[in-house]
Amino acid sequence: MTVTLPASVLLPPAWAADTLVDSHIDSITLSRGGLAEIQRSTRVSADSKLRLEVPLAQVNDILKSLVVQDPQGSVQGMSLDGLAAVEETFRRLPFNSEQLSSLPELVATLQGIQIRASSQGRTLQGTVLGVTERPMAVQDGQLVSEPVLSLMNADGQMEVMRLGTDTAIEILDATMRERITDAARASGRGNTDQVREITIALAGDSEREVTLSYVVPAPVWKSAYRLVMDEQGSQARLQAWGVIENASGEDWNDISLTLSSGAPVTLTQRLHQRYWHQREEVPVMVGASAAPEPDDTKQVAMGASPPQLQRFSQARMAADMAVAEAAPSPRSIANSNQSADTSEGTTQANYRLPHAIDLASGQTLAVPFIDGEIPAQQVSVFQPEGGRTHPIASLQLVNDTGTSLPAGILTVYDRDNGYIGDAQLRELPDGESRMVSFAADHKVEISTRSIPEDQTQITIVDDTLHAIHTSRRVTTYTIKGAEDAPRTVIIEHPRQNGWDFSSPELDITTPTHYRLRVDVEAGRERDVVATLERHDTEVIALADIDAGSLFAWSGNAVDANTAKRLSDLAELKRQASQAQREVDEITAQIKQSESSQARVRDNLAAVPPDSELGQRYLNMLENQENRIAQLEDEQQKARTALRDRQAAIDAFIRQLPGTS
Repeated sequence: MTVTLPASVLLPPAWAADTLVDSHIDSITLSRGGLAEIQRSTRVSADSKLRLEVPLAQVNDILKSLVVQDPQGSVQGMSLDGLAAVEETFRRLPFNSEQLSSLPELVATLQGIQIRASSQGRTLQGTVLGVTERPMAVQDGQLVSEPVLSLMNADGQMEVMRLGTDTAIEILDATMRERITDAARASGRGNTDQVREITIALAGDSEREVTLSYVVPAPVWKSAYRLVMDEQGSQARLQAWGVIENASGEDWNDISLTLSSGAPVTLTQRLHQRYWHQREEVPVMVGASAAPEPDDTKQVAMGASPPQLQRFSQARMAADMAVAEAAPSPRSIANSNQSADTSEGTTQANYRLPHAIDLASGQTLAVPFIDGEIPAQQVSVFQPEGGRTHPIASLQLVNDTGTSLPAGILTVYDRDNGYIGDAQLRELPDGESRMVSFAADHKVEISTRSIPEDQTQITIVDDTLHAIHTSRRVTTYTIKGAEDAPRTVIIEHPRQNGWDFSSPELDITTPTHYRLRVDVEAGRERDVVATLERHDTEVIALADIDAGSLFAWSGNAVDANTAKRLSDLAELKRQASQAQREVDEITAQIKQSESSQARVRDNLAAVPPDSELGQRYLNMLENQENRIAQLEDEQQKARTALRDRQAAIDAFIRQLPGTS
């Protein structure tokens, strides 16, 4: 039966006489999330208690995660001292921990208690009335005061005594004397106690094995890899070491240790902290109560990509590299005989070390947990974004170990030349490939040349013009190979959203880059071309395009027939625009004549009609009337011509192929 214990349960009195049983650590699983899952076991008989001493800092996590496995019994509860044991002790006393450390302040809190006080050969006995500060003298310009005790003796007389350094106080009340002793003991323990004893009560009828599991904070374990390339450059000896630390405060003796590569969500909560709910204070209601508010709330219960574009397959590696037996060499790694038993979970890989571990508290241990050969090829990786001209020497690794490799630092050795660099290895799932970079390859030089090419093609579809804008970025990488040996160069060309990519050397893709793969012979030069293209189409109704734009776009037409149609339509648009201007000019002249005519009428009204000036205005008015009549006739002809031009445009567009 497996039970997760609640945070706090009161144990029944019947458990008080049982014997407490200690347990020991059987196994520990260390997580990359900074936690340790600890498993303990012990043998119990019938009803028992398990006692577990843990650091105070781990109590919250144990209250959160403790699981008890008792196959033939049941869990009754768990108890431990609260976080505020000192606070709880002083809650029932008239003084606090600060007053306990000062004799005058302590005595001042003992009003009504029988005491015997002695100072300078004088002894008083009676009931404490209080302690006050009274000025005694002036020293260096400062008024000095001393505490003075006031008490009432058995005869009812009040007496006072100065509380000096030689004062002795005897508490005559036995109950108060015991409470002060307990308070002093609790206060001292609270200043030094950093351990809590957890007691787990179990009920059962027989002897049985009980297991406890819980999760507590632990230092993050680290991975450190050693990798040695073979002479043929096709395989590598990989040895993974785990660096672990025992910060549990308890020695690990003959435990089973598992390293977990997972990154779980880790949370903590102060379950051992005491919280008080803050209640809302409501006033006492007098008289009629207000009506409640009405309840107005409704209540309701990408065809598949080629495999080589995703990762190196073992077949590809076999075709590219000759796999040979590693010859003896001065650069080799001793067999660890420590390969862990591995298992893959949904979100993590677990590595269970084959041998039991002894590690004293506070010590560090490094132990190998993976040892074997994996496919590897040395390549030179060029990243143009960095602005460099030399690639980075790298290793392309294929994880065929059967389990995921956790992230860690990797030290690279060459069998003939020894140490050649360090690299960072990211999390590498089983069956996938990664590149790790360890040194600059100054023997290879790569230059980059990028040329933008933009063009627009025009087509006519039905009664619309389609302008297809093509933007092209052609990048040429010129690789000057090393003089002494051939190279396999990987160029990481950056991806751009919305652009199509093409290159004869495209090998694989990543979410951020296209990887181009090219073999360069010793002392030779190779060009690698990479092209990014983007196509944008603009659709415009032919009837809405002006003549100038049509003439301009006719030069980008896809064929001669389209260019002629655009030119002919542009000419019709030009003629229609000319007819429209004539209509507009005549309309403006009519408005000007009507304005002049209105001004003459106003002047005529201001003079006698039979006067010389009046006769002159009459002649002007007649001429304006004739002019307006002539312009209106011309306007009618211009409007007719404009309608004819518009009709010709509409007829031209209708007769285009595909229109109706």
